Amino acid sequence: MSRRRWSLWLGPPIVVVAVGLILGRFQPGAEAGGRSTAPPAGACAASPVSTDAAGKVKKDAAAGSWWRIADKLDETGSMVGRQLAVGRDGATALTLDLAVESAASGPVGGVAVVASDDGRHSTVRLVSAVASCSWLVHESADVVRGAILDPNDGSVLAHLVERATRTDLGTWRFGAPGALTQPAQVAPALGGGPIGTIWATELRLDEAARSLAVQSCGERSCLTRIFDLRVSGVLLQKLEGEQGALVGFTGSRLVTWSACPNLPCPVESWDIATGARQVLVDAAQAAAVSADGRWLVATLDAQAGRTLRYDIATGAHRLVRGVAAGDLVLGTGAGSTSGLQLKADEVGITSTGAIPHSFRPAAAEVIP
Repeated sequence: MSRRRWSLWLGPPIVVVAVGLILGRFQPGAEAGGRSTAPPAGACAASPVSTDAAGKVKKDAAAGSWWRIADKLDETGSMVGRQLAVGRDGATALTLDLAVESAASGPVGGVAVVASDDGRHSTVRLVSAVASCSWLVHESADVVRGAILDPNDGSVLAHLVERATRTDLGTWRFGAPGALTQPAQVAPALGGGPIGTIWATELRLDEAARSLAVQSCGERSCLTRIFDLRVSGVLLQKLEGEQGALVGFTGSRLVTWSACPNLPCPVESWDIATGARQVLVDAAQAAAVSADGRWLVATLDAQAGRTLRYDIATGAHRLVRGVAAGDLVLGTGAGSTSGLQLKADEVGITSTGAIPHSFRPAAAEVIP
């Protein structure tokens, strides 16, 4: 991975090892039951986000949608760009060429949010696995480090930094469906703090999309601020103290890695109301939290296929079957190279050379 990409998007590897190493093992490959290539994305006539009568995103539309990003190398092995593939089930619907500095999130309702920066300007696009097209939400002279879809209205939440100085500009809302709109700040910049220079910022919504977690990571640790999206800019909680990268956000709890440089690494839970911290898993290679906030699923030993199911509400935890040896739980975050649309009670599983697939922890066979 190029040094420039670390410096602009993710910071030093010590900050994002829990994301980059976990998700970096997903490799482009043959797609069972579908084609492996697709035409480039065309431009959507309007936002591809599908909403109901109340204007909320139909999150369950286009089940089985996925995306993946692969690096494009020149003859010397240097990365010269990236390519996004988006599809549904076993078929690739479209591809989109991206700059070296790029990231994706989702899909939600069959739509992925893609941020890309060419060194002069950043773009944020919605890319549809159903309509096979992309929609420009925002273009900025500032750097967009990452972006996610708000299912309340189909707008995009994005974190920005000033290009020349890398000054934190906060988190902003862009583009309601169907039209480009003026941006509005939903969370202010962090400003000074105990973690030093901010190298990476991660955004995460709870299942109801009422609260936004903004995690800022320095070279050795992170801190997370929780904001009420119903009242822009209102800070609900600030969690700090030897915190690692985000794993999941349930609304009442934040699940993170410990602030450790290498995997395996402990997984921790932070109580949003009190700020209390609890270790959930002593050592994991990969981890994810279901969208309903109930289940933490962790890969303890990928080679042996040892997978742990942890009930976050009760603390009950058991080893389960259903994840093949060599596969990993699919996390999400700025360093992700693939994403899968999941039901609220599911997590994703990465399979080398194949599209990620879903795993329902509640239905998994428990190992006696």
